[in-house]
Amino acid sequence: MPVPESKTSTSLSPYGREHRKDLKELHSAGNLTVLADTTLSNDPVQLDFHFKLGSRGSAYWHGTLSHKKLFLETPTRVLDQGNRESLTAALDFVEVKTDANFVFVNFSKTRNDRRELLRAFGYMGFEVVRPGHPSVPAWDDVIFMVYSLERELPSST
Repeated sequence: MPVPESKTSTSLSPYGREHRKDLKELHSAGNLTVLADTTLSNDPVQLDFHFKLGSRGSAYWHGTLSHKKLFLETPTRVLDQGNRESLTAALDFVEVKTDANFVFVNFSKTRNDRRELLRAFGYMGFEVVRPGHPSVPAWDDVIFMVYSLERELPSST
């Protein structure tokens, strides 16, 4: 079995605003490739989602998985159709392959497309997280939104 290709990535993380790790391919299917910091078995784990957009390039979502919560930095041009598809693919992966119960996206309050992001993420099922909520860092310049993953409850037999 070939050794996974290493990549270096930088992302916004609630556990230290800039997070740089040497990443290895964890999963690849269809247009989605997931890279992870596989050197640590404990929380937090950096996960990067790379989604091929064909001739239009790629979309990237950089995140941190910790305590059953995934935090994703919102990339530029996220409102483009390909980026929406990439987020859907990332959410599908997270729901099937991780134990995360919540996915948080974050973006700067000063972004020009802030209103459009709030509307688009709201349409996808994300809800605004109020400042001071214990699940998110106290960053005054950032808006967090959360998506609750639907998990099947164990059946009582």
